[in-house]
Amino acid sequence: MKVFTCPRCKEIMEGFPSGHCYCGFVVPAINGVYQFTDDVPFNADDGDLNWFGYEQVGENYEPGYLHNKEADTIGSSHNLAAFLGDGKVIMDIGAGLGASAISFALAGLKVIAADISQAMLEIAIKRAKQHDANQILFARMNGFKLALADNSIDAVLEVDMLHQVNHPEMVIAEILRVLKPGGYFLQYGAWTTIPPYTTKQQTINEEYDSIQKDIEDYYKEALDEAGFSELLFSFSSWERANECKKKHFTLHTTLTDTGCYDIKNRGWTLDMGLHKTKTRASGVKQQIPLRIHETAWAKTDRYAKNKYGDNYGSIQRYYTSRSGIHVYKLK
Repeated sequence: MKVFTCPRCKEIMEGFPSGHCYCGFVVPAINGVYQFTDDVPFNADDGDLNWFGYEQVGENYEPGYLHNKEADTIGSSHNLAAFLGDGKVIMDIGAGLGASAISFALAGLKVIAADISQAMLEIAIKRAKQHDANQILFARMNGFKLALADNSIDAVLEVDMLHQVNHPEMVIAEILRVLKPGGYFLQYGAWTTIPPYTTKQQTINEEYDSIQKDIEDYYKEALDEAGFSELLFSFSSWERANECKKKHFTLHTTLTDTGCYDIKNRGWTLDMGLHKTKTRASGVKQQIPLRIHETAWAKTDRYAKNKYGDNYGSIQRYYTSRSGIHVYKLK
């Protein structure tokens, strides 16, 4: 199987996985992560290409896993595996903590979990071992220059990654290059179940959303007072990333009940979603100096406690959804 290209000579290497090239180069592995790039994980202002890797985020990206490691659960992707067929290779670009990649591997697919962050992938490896997930190669790669052969991948999953680079169209070009003719581009989608929320639930949710927005707005004001505006450091957007995807892909089908991120119990509630703000768990927030962040968050925490009570973090909203995978083909 010819999938990977040599970081040194750029020629195609044999095997899955493969750590050796005919030129004599051996792809190094650090703690189980193959090093197909030596680019830094976070590059905001050096040169024309910029990206926000999640090296400083780690487990905070997925608080459900952070707080429940012993009960960590991974959904099933057998519907996707059946759709793609036996022996298919799927790349999860921006794989992060590996929840999707592990799900794919457990369903029988061969998986390349690619990310620019060494820290995220090392956590993903530990998680994969917990679930006995084989057939995953964890690869540190830069989405701007994937170390993969042309027309070598059957499907590519992208989740919340394209808005973290300043030229999403160039990452899309790489995805197009490595996809096989007739290959698929995958995105998760969520839909609210029927019946809809009751009037009482809607009222509770609106109050929750209002409180969360108020606290987050106060945090941003505290940053501004400290002379730091995170908005100055954002170089891409969801809208721009989505425009790039729409330009090249069209919806082919939707696989429902895939088991990925399914929440099926009606009436399930969600605690106040401030964990990522509190821990700087996003690409752009990693640029906030720790001391400034800690000062701003301490001030925000005092504000929230005074206005909403000491247990404001336990305020809940209703959340009921089902999820699936949107399957796209090239236009």
